[in-house]
Amino acid sequence: MIEKFIAKVPSRIWAEGRPGKSRLWEAEFNVASWVRVAGAPGQVQLVVRYMDKDKERAVLVDTADVKGEGSALLSGSILLKLSAEVEQVQVSLRLADPAMTFVVEELFMQRRGSSLGASDKLISNF
Repeated sequence: MIEKFIAKVPSRIWAEGRPGKSRLWEAEFNVASWVRVAGAPGQVQLVVRYMDKDKERAVLVDTADVKGEGSALLSGSILLKLSAEVEQVQVSLRLADPAMTFVVEELFMQRRGSSLGASDKLISNF
Protein backbone atom coordinates (compact mmCIF):
# COMPACT_ATOMS: atom_id res chain seq x y z
CA MET A 1 0.00 0.00 0.00
CA ILE A 2 1.06 3.56 -0.70
CA GLU A 3 0.75 6.00 2.18
CA LYS A 4 -0.19 9.64 1.52
CA PHE A 5 0.01 12.39 4.13
CA ILE A 6 -3.32 14.18 4.69
CA ALA A 7 -2.87 16.60 7.59
CA LYS A 8 -0.99 17.40 10.76
CA VAL A 9 -3.28 17.26 13.81
CA PRO A 10 -3.18 20.52 15.79
CA SER A 11 -1.96 20.05 19.36
CA ARG A 12 -5.20 21.63 20.67
CA ILE A 13 -6.89 18.37 19.66
CA TRP A 14 -4.47 15.66 20.79
CA ALA A 15 -3.02 17.43 23.84
CA GLU A 16 -6.38 18.40 25.37
CA GLY A 17 -6.77 16.68 28.74
CA ARG A 18 -3.11 15.71 28.90
CA PRO A 19 -2.00 15.00 32.48
CA GLY A 20 0.36 17.74 33.67
CA LYS A 21 3.21 15.72 35.16
CA SER A 22 2.74 12.35 33.50
CA ARG A 23 5.51 11.02 31.27
CA LEU A 24 3.23 8.40 29.67
CA TRP A 25 -0.49 8.73 29.07
CA GLU A 26 -3.28 7.24 27.00
CA ALA A 27 -6.13 8.97 25.23
CA GLU A 28 -9.01 7.65 23.16
CA PHE A 29 -10.09 9.56 20.05
CA ASN A 30 -12.93 9.46 17.55
CA VAL A 31 -11.58 9.98 14.03
CA ALA A 32 -13.61 10.36 10.83
CA SER A 33 -13.03 11.36 7.22
CA TRP A 34 -15.03 11.53 3.99
CA VAL A 35 -12.78 10.60 1.08
CA ARG A 36 -13.58 10.60 -2.65
CA VAL A 37 -11.50 8.06 -4.58
CA ALA A 38 -11.03 7.62 -8.34
CA GLY A 39 -8.66 6.01 -10.79
CA ALA A 40 -8.66 2.36 -9.70
CA PRO A 41 -10.57 -0.04 -7.47
CA GLY A 42 -9.03 -1.21 -4.23
CA GLN A 43 -8.72 -0.74 -0.53
CA VAL A 44 -8.19 2.56 1.30
CA GLN A 45 -7.19 2.90 4.95
CA LEU A 46 -7.24 5.86 7.32
CA VAL A 47 -4.22 5.89 9.66
CA VAL A 48 -3.15 8.10 12.57
CA ARG A 49 0.60 8.34 12.94
CA TYR A 50 2.46 9.89 15.85
CA MET A 51 6.08 10.47 16.70
CA ASP A 52 7.79 10.93 20.01
CA LYS A 53 11.46 11.07 20.94
CA ASP A 54 12.13 7.36 20.43
CA LYS A 55 9.52 5.87 18.10
CA GLU A 56 7.08 6.39 15.29
CA ARG A 57 3.76 4.61 15.71
CA ALA A 58 0.75 4.09 13.45
CA VAL A 59 -2.81 3.19 14.42
CA LEU A 60 -5.32 1.99 11.82
CA VAL A 61 -8.64 3.85 12.09
CA ASP A 62 -10.71 2.15 9.36
CA THR A 63 -10.57 0.35 6.01
CA ALA A 64 -12.92 0.53 3.01
CA ASP A 65 -13.07 -1.06 -0.43
CA VAL A 66 -13.85 1.25 -3.33
CA LYS A 67 -14.88 0.26 -6.81
CA GLY A 68 -12.79 2.66 -8.85
CA GLU A 69 -14.80 5.81 -8.29
CA GLY A 70 -16.85 6.86 -5.29
CA SER A 71 -16.79 8.07 -1.71
CA ALA A 72 -15.95 6.32 1.52
CA LEU A 73 -16.59 7.30 5.12
CA LEU A 74 -13.67 6.07 7.18
CA SER A 75 -14.23 6.33 10.92
CA GLY A 76 -13.40 4.70 14.19
CA SER A 77 -12.30 5.03 17.76
CA ILE A 78 -8.58 4.67 18.48
CA LEU A 79 -6.35 4.56 21.55
CA LEU A 80 -3.08 6.48 21.43
CA LYS A 81 -0.34 5.71 23.96
CA LEU A 82 1.51 8.99 24.16
CA SER A 83 4.64 10.16 25.94
CA ALA A 84 5.69 13.57 27.19
CA GLU A 85 7.96 13.88 24.14
CA VAL A 86 5.24 13.71 21.46
CA GLU A 87 6.51 15.72 18.53
CA GLN A 88 3.68 15.36 16.05
CA VAL A 89 0.39 13.61 15.35
CA GLN A 90 -0.74 13.30 11.74
CA VAL A 91 -3.33 11.56 9.61
CA SER A 92 -2.53 9.58 6.45
CA LEU A 93 -4.40 7.63 3.83
CA ARG A 94 -3.12 4.30 2.52
CA LEU A 95 -4.06 3.41 -1.06
CA ALA A 96 -3.92 -0.11 -2.52
CA ASP A 97 -3.10 1.02 -6.06
CA PRO A 98 -0.73 3.79 -7.25
CA ALA A 99 -3.32 4.75 -9.90
CA MET A 100 -5.79 5.77 -7.18
CA THR A 101 -6.39 9.47 -6.68
CA PHE A 102 -8.23 10.95 -3.72
CA VAL A 103 -9.80 14.08 -2.31
CA VAL A 104 -10.39 14.39 1.42
CA GLU A 105 -13.61 16.30 1.89
CA GLU A 106 -13.60 16.52 5.70
CA LEU A 107 -11.39 15.25 8.51
CA PHE A 108 -12.29 15.22 12.21
CA MET A 109 -10.51 14.09 15.35
CA GLN A 110 -11.87 14.50 18.87
CA ARG A 111 -10.80 13.13 22.20
CA ARG A 112 -13.60 10.95 23.59
CA GLY A 113 -15.47 12.74 26.34
CA SER A 114 -14.16 16.10 25.16
CA SER A 115 -16.30 19.22 25.13
CA LEU A 116 -14.68 20.73 22.06
CA GLY A 117 -17.05 22.45 19.66
CA ALA A 118 -17.44 21.33 16.04
CA SER A 119 -14.97 23.89 14.71
CA ASP A 120 -12.38 22.92 17.35
CA LYS A 121 -12.23 19.28 16.25
CA LEU A 122 -12.21 19.97 12.50
CA ILE A 123 -8.67 19.29 11.36
CA SER A 124 -9.30 20.24 7.78
CA ASN A 125 -12.15 20.94 5.42
CA PHE A 126 -10.61 20.45 1.97
